[in-house]
Amino acid sequence: MEKYDVLTLEFAKGLAQDVGRIIKSNVNSLSWTKTKSGFYDIVTNVDVEIERMVKKSVLEAFPNDSFLGEETGTTNSLEQTKNKRLWVIDPIDGTTNFSKGIPHSCVSIAIVENGETKIAVVYDPFMAELFEAVRGNGAKMNGREIHVGNVSNLEQSVINTGYQYSAEKMREKVLRDYQSFFGKVRAVRVFGSAVLDQCYVAVGRIDAFWEYSLKPWDVAAGSLIAKEAGAIVTGIGEEFSIYSNSLLVTNPMLLPKIMEILTKG
Repeated sequence: MEKYDVLTLEFAKGLAQDVGRIIKSNVNSLSWTKTKSGFYDIVTNVDVEIERMVKKSVLEAFPNDSFLGEETGTTNSLEQTKNKRLWVIDPIDGTTNFSKGIPHSCVSIAIVENGETKIAVVYDPFMAELFEAVRGNGAKMNGREIHVGNVSNLEQSVINTGYQYSAEKMREKVLRDYQSFFGKVRAVRVFGSAVLDQCYVAVGRIDAFWEYSLKPWDVAAGSLIAKEAGAIVTGIGEEFSIYSNSLLVTNPMLLPKIMEILTKG
C-alpha cells in the first residue's frame, strides 16, 4: 500500500470515529427533522452539521481534493472531479433509524479516483465496528480481515433489501422482488442502512443485498469493502458504478440464483 494511501486511510478512520461519537451522543436530542425528496426521505440538524464539519476537515487536510456529500452537494461539477480525488460522504446512513433512536446507522467515507473507489471507511458507533478497505488490499473490521460467507444454497440464505423513498416507479418492482424470494430463502431483512447492509455481506452476516435508485454516497464505501472481502458487486441488468441505478452485493456462489430471480421481476 502506498504511503499516501496509508495516511489518507488513517485520516478517514479517525474522522469517521470522531463523527460516530457525535452521532451516538445526539440520539434522542435532535433540534429538527425535515423531509427532503418526498414524504419519507428525511434529514436532521445533525446530518447537516456533521457534513459541514467533515467537509471543512477534509478540504483543510486535502485542499486539492473534491467533495461530494448527501446534504451539501459537491464542491465541483462531476466533470471537474474526473482528474481529482473525490471524497464521497454520507454523514449518517440510516437517518430514519437515527431519528427514531434505533441504534443502526453509520458514517460512510469513500475516496474515489477515476470513478472507482480506492479507499473506504464505514463506522457504526452503536456496535463500535470500523470497516475499512483499500483497493487490492482486502477488507477489515476492527483491524481483522473479513470475508463473505460461504452459503451456497438459496434456501439457507439470509438476504437484505431496502425500501424506496423517492423512486416511486420502483416500488412495485421492489415488492415483486420481495415476494419472489418468499419460500426460496431463509429470511428477507430490511435493516435501513444500505451502507451497513453491504458491510454485513462483507463480514458474512447476510448473504446478499440488493436495492435500486441508490446514490453515490450509498454505495461508494460499502461496495469496495464488500468487494475486497470477496463479494460480487454488480448492477442488476446493467454495469455497476457508483452512479448506476441498481446494486446487488452477494457471495459468489449465490450470484446466479439471486440474479435469476431479480431479472425475472
